[in-house]
Amino acid sequence: MRLRTVAKLGMVLSVVLFCTAVGFYGFAKLSLTDKSREINLFSLVPADCIGVLESDNINYFLNEFPQLNYSEELGNFQFPGLFNYVLGGLNEYTTNTAHGLSSKMSRVVVSFHSPGTPRDQVVYFRMGADDKETLGDMLLERTPGSFSPKKEKYRGKNIAVYPLGNNDFLAVYSEAGFYVVSYQKSLIEKVIDAREDEEKALSNDPVFAKAMQKKKTHNFLTLYGRTPSMPFLQDNSSCWSEFDFHMNSDVVYLTGDTFMPDSCGCVNQMAEKLKNIPDIREDSLIISADKDSMVDYMEEAYERNSRTLFNECVANLSRDAAFMLVADMNKISRNPERFEPYLPAFLLENAPLFHSFILSTQLSVVNDRLSHIMVLTYKD
Repeated sequence: MRLRTVAKLGMVLSVVLFCTAVGFYGFAKLSLTDKSREINLFSLVPADCIGVLESDNINYFLNEFPQLNYSEELGNFQFPGLFNYVLGGLNEYTTNTAHGLSSKMSRVVVSFHSPGTPRDQVVYFRMGADDKETLGDMLLERTPGSFSPKKEKYRGKNIAVYPLGNNDFLAVYSEAGFYVVSYQKSLIEKVIDAREDEEKALSNDPVFAKAMQKKKTHNFLTLYGRTPSMPFLQDNSSCWSEFDFHMNSDVVYLTGDTFMPDSCGCVNQMAEKLKNIPDIREDSLIISADKDSMVDYMEEAYERNSRTLFNECVANLSRDAAFMLVADMNKISRNPERFEPYLPAFLLENAPLFHSFILSTQLSVVNDRLSHIMVLTYKD
């Protein structure tokens, strides 16, 4: 996948995590129920997507974010495109009508498609008994004038096309248990293809299926990208990397694994590439894949009299990792091209946003498993 495409995908992820202005009051009562009869939303996602965002409780993150120390600094960012339009509209509509949404809509999936602009998205909801009517009423309320949605057919399925402002349209496809929306009718048609032809669905991807086997805790937010966790590892579009987001008052954690085809020999190739990483130590920056050097850097940071936050971030790293990078994000934002081999593009694209953080990154390779952890520590 091209770096520009990954960057655009990452930009979307970053603003999803940190948006607070949307404030979905209508989601206050959301929780997961009746799992046994819920559709697998990934069976609707076209297999050629470039990434997927999944949460079982978006409302949890939006409610938690204002309590974090860095929320005010990051609070001006909003999610662009389809996600904001649909959920922002639901917020306004349910607030004005005092109409709550069912617990099933707490699970949301967003798929991203080439070329990776905010218009190249599809949003998938699970549906409760009355949610379809609520969503339809909201869209009609936001339709200009007295226009009604246009009904079209594709492979025997109904697609409703709602006119929006600025000569734009919103395509909607729904059946019992789910509701799918996109700015592009062609993407809705690909969703129907995935629904009708199992081999065209992301749920049929054997590598992505490995990621789905991992158990998730409640209240999760995860991005899956069709890319290795760090660009220098391998240019392999068959890989899938997960980034699980966790937040506390001063720290953002991104953790997960990179999943690869069984027959590609990718782990051995990546281990070889780690040997070619240059050893760099300068002001507010450490990069190393040498075991002895990494231990020396950590011990030096621990023993220094000047216990700066940067030194604490270095000292707290694991001695068992195969790669480490610790950097002041302000330094990265001044020269992002230098860090392109080492960091996911969504961090580089939004480096100025994170200028008040120190980034600590490690990779581990154990039993053919490639794991990563990225920690953003707030400086103020």
